[in-house]
Amino acid sequence: MRVAYPMRVDALVKPGGDLLQVLQYIDQGKKTLDGARPRFEGIVIHDLRADLSPFDLVHLTNIDRPVDTYGAFISARAAHKPIVVSPIHHSYREIERYERIGRGGFVGQISGLLGFTALEYLRNSIRSRGNAELLSPMLKIAFQGMRKSQHAILQGADKILVLSEKEKNDILYDFGEIPDDKFICLRNGLESSSSTPMDRDIDICVVGRIEARKNQIAVLQALNRLSLAGIFIGAENPNHKTYCRRFKEMIAHSPSTYRGSVSHEETLQIMRRSKVHVSASWFEVLSLVDLEAFCAGCGVVASSRGGTCEVLGDQSVYVNPESSESIANGIACMIEKMSGNKPDQVEARTCEPISETWDQVGDALYAIYRQSVGQCGVASRERSAASSVSAPSAN
Repeated sequence: MRVAYPMRVDALVKPGGDLLQVLQYIDQGKKTLDGARPRFEGIVIHDLRADLSPFDLVHLTNIDRPVDTYGAFISARAAHKPIVVSPIHHSYREIERYERIGRGGFVGQISGLLGFTALEYLRNSIRSRGNAELLSPMLKIAFQGMRKSQHAILQGADKILVLSEKEKNDILYDFGEIPDDKFICLRNGLESSSSTPMDRDIDICVVGRIEARKNQIAVLQALNRLSLAGIFIGAENPNHKTYCRRFKEMIAHSPSTYRGSVSHEETLQIMRRSKVHVSASWFEVLSLVDLEAFCAGCGVVASSRGGTCEVLGDQSVYVNPESSESIANGIACMIEKMSGNKPDQVEARTCEPISETWDQVGDALYAIYRQSVGQCGVASRERSAASSVSAPSAN
């Protein structure tokens, strides 16, 4: 089975969570079923003009970048291929609130006034200057309407793989009715951290790309309010230079430290040395870093604007990203909770009670692909039979 993964045209030069998710899917496809055959062969495609006819199935991602996704959707439909979509959709209500309040500065004022749809048209007009293949789907979306085009992708997909129930509910709120049987909740996989005991010699760690959406400045303000020191980890977002500069200026005059971008293994090591991990994003689908921190033995302080509560429930504390006071209270609550634990209660936890491993995700994904390809084959044969029955007699 060959699976095409058409992605946004800049996915390889500006990698993000969508690309990492797809690469994990492709790695799972390489694993063998019977010691010989791989589950499936997955290929990333970042040219909207690519021919999709050689593939058995098309897996689309990221409807929040609708121009790229709609272009690939049109190609998949033209090639009569079954379609699976991973929307990775964030609530537009939460995004627009972030644009108005959280982003800040002149850009924040403009984007807050424009709203998501107008802002996305503007972004894609700029992107299309260097990517001519975006022009055709952009014009089609402009004619049909952006949300109608996104709804068409979801309605036309055989299966919609959401990461959380929150994502499904946000999709239904933002785009209207979609048949319930199209939705499957398939979370990203999570591997257990090493169980080797480590000293919890770090009070707070904060992992995430440095940008306004991830809200590190509010977290830093909360730590300063509590007279606590934290370790911040993450690459700077080059599109948020003013925010990154302000964050680095503030942290230079605080007891906290900024490590920059470090390897995933080193990040997990720091988590396993930390008592509490803090995330206060303005919007999320399901924060994988929250789950990784929990499995590493951290007390988790998570944003209320994500799906973490579906997995961790009352094992985490949830905070309002708009309020540094709420973040500070959440940190203080979790510090107190963790300080009452015995040492063996804060060692690395297994991921099994809270999430699937990547092997389990690969098994589920393969089953979904097989079902979609099989259903498409049945539908194709039925269309052919109907066509032959209705065809006029040669006599």
